[in-house]
Amino acid sequence: MAVITLSRELGSEGDAIADALCQQLGYRRIDKEMLSEIAARAGVDVEAVLAMERSFARRARLVSTEMTSLYRKSPTAFDKRLELDDKTYADIVRKTLEEYAAEGNVVIVGRGGQIVLSNRPGTLHVHLFASVETRIQRLVARYGISEGEARRRIADADEEKRQAIRHMYNNVEWKNLRHYHLAINTAVIPPATAIQMIVTAAEAVDRG
Repeated sequence: MAVITLSRELGSEGDAIADALCQQLGYRRIDKEMLSEIAARAGVDVEAVLAMERSFARRARLVSTEMTSLYRKSPTAFDKRLELDDKTYADIVRKTLEEYAAEGNVVIVGRGGQIVLSNRPGTLHVHLFASVETRIQRLVARYGISEGEARRRIADADEEKRQAIRHMYNNVEWKNLRHYHLAINTAVIPPATAIQMIVTAAEAVDRG
């Protein structure tokens, strides 16, 4: 069966759909596991990777290339107290994504899988989205927060993802549908139907 990359907006039911897909297909979900793998390969703590990803939204372009030479020598040259630089992060993410895809039977959630694996045969790229109002109501119900707080979290999450993809992949716009084979509006399409759509599409991609 095809490898699946899943890009999702906060509040689009992406996590529930990813878990259900893995259960139905017998796939492994690559998400937090990948985060640990990136940190291990870079020789930093997981928090350093998270700090790197959060920082993208605060910057307009790639910075901090001072440590690139260390990575070229060996990823283990990084001390765990040091920050992770942009190039090292991008290189490790790309290599890690490619290796997980090569293993097969995986749903890769986030981190630009749709870009890194864009030309890989037998790979289905899916984007899950919903209207802002639908996403707000889902977050309010799930976390018991105000609509204002939900709106802020959504705006922050969208910007963080937008900037991360832009920085890593030459100004690519993560919501541009040209990067996906299938985009599903989960404000209209129920999760169970979305899952079946993805499975059907994956089967078609697998037949090639």
